[in-house]
Amino acid sequence: MAETKTKTKRTRKPKAEKVAKPTRVGPPAGETIPRAMLRTIVGVVSSDKGNKSITVVVDFQTKHPKYGKYLRRRTKLHAHDEKNEAKQGDKVELAECRPLSKTKHHRLIRIIEKAPEQAVQVSAEEIMTGKAPEAR
Repeated sequence: MAETKTKTKRTRKPKAEKVAKPTRVGPPAGETIPRAMLRTIVGVVSSDKGNKSITVVVDFQTKHPKYGKYLRRRTKLHAHDEKNEAKQGDKVELAECRPLSKTKHHRLIRIIEKAPEQAVQVSAEEIMTGKAPEAR
């Protein structure tokens, strides 16, 4: 004989009251959290032709895994220079940051040492007459 099952009526659980979530995340207004220690890199500016961009050459030494000899290596990094203040030959400090473009992942922290002014070749004729020599 087939037994018939009787369905029991389900009762729903009461929903919890919704609480408004704060929209602002972080410290209260007016307070700042100190930034974590950033990984900084020191290098020499090799190009400053781009607007707000510099190319920095970073030299480093690494030990050969098998022979133990220290090898000199270098890498080129593209960095963001907000004020266009770094010039070619300057020694600069960079820090990692979020990707700013396809190749830019660093930003300029400070200029450690300015490069000496590049000497301009002046001919004897220019000194004597006060004007540049004619092209020959």
